Amino acid sequence: MAGDDGLLDDDLGAVRPFALVGGRVTPSQELDRASLVKAMPSLPSDPLQSHYAKAFDLCQASAISVAEIAARLSQPLQIVKIWLSDLIVDGYLTNAMPDNYGDAATDPRILGEVLAGLQRL
Repeated sequence: MAGDDGLLDDDLGAVRPFALVGGRVTPSQELDRASLVKAMPSLPSDPLQSHYAKAFDLCQASAISVAEIAARLSQPLQIVKIWLSDLIVDGYLTNAMPDNYGDAATDPRILGEVLAGLQRL
């Protein structure tokens, strides 16, 4: 069925997303749906395959979440994570999450502010 969950490729027609990742199911970079990625300042020197180019283009203006990219491309989240992971490894994208992002859940100051806010409710 044309137009279900495949990508249109000018040369191949509709291609199933799992075929575009070579059957891989796990990205090589740790990304979740809220992870932010952005394009590196230098443009790709080699032409990207169409699915990579579409994902890369969405990251040009500013940092964007993995979930937003998947939604805009109308592709499964896991497939998009693999594409973005490939682009990070190849140096086209960077993870835009702050280095201390994971520390917020254990930072006593932040936890105290959250508790105070909840107590005011």
